[in-house]
Amino acid sequence: VAGVVSTDPAYLMNADAEGVAVALTGRVPTKVTGPVAPGDLMVSSGLLGHAKADNNAQSGRIIGKAVGSSEGGEAVVEVLINLM
Repeated sequence: VAGVVSTDPAYLMNADAEGVAVALTGRVPTKVTGPVAPGDLMVSSGLLGHAKADNNAQSGRIIGKAVGSSEGGEAVVEVLINLM
């Protein structure tokens, strides 16, 4: 995982390049699937473009920590992106 697609980047490196803005760090709205609680470790899920909670994730798979919460299904929650 390279990061999370950002809808409102604070700083945009390579602004003249083609493609989408990817957040490498910071608080970013993130599409998630399944239940998520604040503090959960977030990893990529099997659902394209979504993250999921996995508090037993191995280093190298972690996207960041959830700041927001969701009771389940598909939702958008704020995640503190910190690739670990």
